[in-house]
Amino acid sequence: MIKEALKEFLAKVKKVLGDPEVYLFGSYARGDWLYESDLDLIVVSRRFKGLDLGKRYTLVRKLISSKVSVELLLYTPEEFERVKKKSIVIQDAMEYWIKLL
Repeated sequence: MIKEALKEFLAKVKKVLGDPEVYLFGSYARGDWLYESDLDLIVVSRRFKGLDLGKRYTLVRKLISSKVSVELLLYTPEEFERVKKKSIVIQDAMEYWIKLL
């Protein structure tokens, strides 16, 4: 179910956001996921510029099945460059993430 939901999400997010970068991180990227694990995704898009976090989340969350538990980190390209240098979570994710788009 996760694989199909992710494939569908990637197709939709490309249509809606144009040229996003999408990274899978967390337990699914490391291969140590459990049945109840959520899907951890980083989405980077120029379309997020000027949108607050709530609007970004609303825009992206509706693109993935409501049956899938997901953790979303949503950045503009500029924000993403800054956060890669400062965020422990992102620095950890960079060691094993999988770029999907």
